[in-house]
Amino acid sequence: MSDILNLIPSWQILLAAGVFGALWGSFANVVIVRWPREMSVVKPASHCFSCKTPVKFYDNIPVLSYIILRGKCRHCGAPFSFRYAAVELCMGLLSVGVAQVTLVGSSDPLLGLAAYFIWFFFVWALVTVAMIDLEHYLIPDVIVLPGIVVGLSANIFVLRNGMWEYVVATVVAYAAIRLLFIDGYRLLTGRAGMGEGDAKLLAMFGAFLGYEGVLFALFAGALQGTIVGVVMILVRRKDGDLNEPVFEEEVDEDGEPLEPDERFGKARVPFGPFLALGALEYIFVGEHFLRAYAIALGHFMYDLQNMF
Repeated sequence: MSDILNLIPSWQILLAAGVFGALWGSFANVVIVRWPREMSVVKPASHCFSCKTPVKFYDNIPVLSYIILRGKCRHCGAPFSFRYAAVELCMGLLSVGVAQVTLVGSSDPLLGLAAYFIWFFFVWALVTVAMIDLEHYLIPDVIVLPGIVVGLSANIFVLRNGMWEYVVATVVAYAAIRLLFIDGYRLLTGRAGMGEGDAKLLAMFGAFLGYEGVLFALFAGALQGTIVGVVMILVRRKDGDLNEPVFEEEVDEDGEPLEPDERFGKARVPFGPFLALGALEYIFVGEHFLRAYAIALGHFMYDLQNMF
């Protein structure tokens, strides 16, 4: 099989990866829509939520069907969210990126193929979790917890990257976030700074990426989330909406509304999408960024030494 994979042109591999990714992007949309509503992701088949008409196979082609139908149901004309096409396109492009990293030019095509499926699953999980968290402020255990098992098993038994770094990174990532930003923050302020789902998500990062990937995703996600939060505050202040809630009120275990944190102008911004973005950045550009950072830091320290 290795010989056959070596004979396939790179462009065909990338094209197949793009189609494969878009198809799984379509399934991601099913999970994003149905799981928070406690609906089966298997039955019934894809249908219009307005008129309940089943979607024919020729109207269920990723991205293209949305363009052809102009984002509307063929039968009743009800609009479909642009998110459907966006997720399918995003998964197609990310799949191409994963194939480029793992398959194209691989010295061991079988190992490269295994690596492709492993990292594609991780990317799929990141996109699905991010979209659910963005809309519902929920990070589903049904994706994250199996993801931890898959990540650890892949690194230990398939990629042969060793065991202890990934096991320790998984445990420490969850424990640190839980102690510092959930329980510790609640003890000091009376409310959690992060959700437990964020801690589990970072544990999944540890299982796949190790401690370096966890730290990169956490800091990159925090930086980008802070930038977006500051922009939201400035825009809301300019529009005079600073004291109006952005989204629905956050409630405690008894259903009572929590007092909003005035420092953020009552703006709730889910952290999961930014963590997922940080993990994606680590997969594709993390090593290059860290290498450039180390070189720049080395030059800075050298110049600093020469100053004295």
